Amino acid sequence: MDATTQQQHAEMFHGLHRKGYPLVLFNAWDVATARAIAKNSPAIATSSGAVASALGYADGENAPLDMVAGLVSRMTAAVPVPVSIDLEAGYGDTPDAAANSVARILKAGAIGINIEDGLFGGKRQLVSAEQHAAKIRAVRDAGQELGIHLFINARTDPFLLKFGSPDQCLNEAARRATVYADAGADGIFVPGLTDLALIEKFVRSTPLPVNIMVTQGVPEIPDLARAGVRRVSLGPWPMMAAMRVIGQAAAALAASKQYGTFLQPNA
Repeated sequence: MDATTQQQHAEMFHGLHRKGYPLVLFNAWDVATARAIAKNSPAIATSSGAVASALGYADGENAPLDMVAGLVSRMTAAVPVPVSIDLEAGYGDTPDAAANSVARILKAGAIGINIEDGLFGGKRQLVSAEQHAAKIRAVRDAGQELGIHLFINARTDPFLLKFGSPDQCLNEAARRATVYADAGADGIFVPGLTDLALIEKFVRSTPLPVNIMVTQGVPEIPDLARAGVRRVSLGPWPMMAAMRVIGQAAAALAASKQYGTFLQPNA
């Protein structure tokens, strides 16, 4: 991908985060799924858990960055839409490490990242907001050096890591959103936030576009749109659903010894 096209994709991706019309991302995990999704979506985003699983690793920065960067390169070459990558915690506990990782991802053609504050030293733990903000600043600088208006989706994990009561988690997420916005984040991603009233309150508390991940109990997209959410991610659920279907089909074939729908046109 040439630099002009990549920058155009970056600006396009920023523009997709609109009030009243949230960007809905059916997360991909390989080139084939990216191609399929791109037929009906204005952008592609990956799920780190799904990508890791497809590559044979557990989630949590266990998939080698070389493999992830290679996937990004193949994916961005295969689809005509912007591609954002779930980069977990930036593949490093320091700002410099995160900046180097992001530079590699940008050079592979991506225009956006998720970067989370709930992974440090290979363990799930909530790092200090200031520590994560330093990563965000370094990542922002890396994008500017490469001439890409990188979309930084700052993920914060008080709900996933059970920081406290729902209200305590919300207050902590709002505090961190302010810190991350000041550091240069473009969006705030809060996995585990599912209550509509709390989502509405959180949206009002931050100027950043709010990203909600679909899981059990999450309101429907029209309700999230009315609440002011600007991005909805399906995360690892598409891959989990696809693997369930494949497992069921394999079991049916083993039991029936019949090809069934496998030989149907376009099956």
